[in-house]
Amino acid sequence: MDNNKAGNKIWLGFIGGGMLATILGFCALDLAPGGAAAPVFGVMLLLTGGMLSCLAGAVGMAGMLAWLPGMAEAEHANVQGSANK
Repeated sequence: MDNNKAGNKIWLGFIGGGMLATILGFCALDLAPGGAAAPVFGVMLLLTGGMLSCLAGAVGMAGMLAWLPGMAEAEHANVQGSANK
């Protein structure tokens, strides 16, 4: 598998953006008033969206780097299949 630096930067961008959203959510959590419902909903979206983005970036990077079981075999089969055509 060739070294795909552009793809790695994209997944790192997902992880970095997710970390930024999660940090903003934690900072807004301290500033949100206790009785308001709308800011709490926004904080929840920032926290869960940020963590989900980090998870998506980590899974994407693991798939691109063939860290997941079975991914290396599937990539090897795709390379051999395209070479036979």
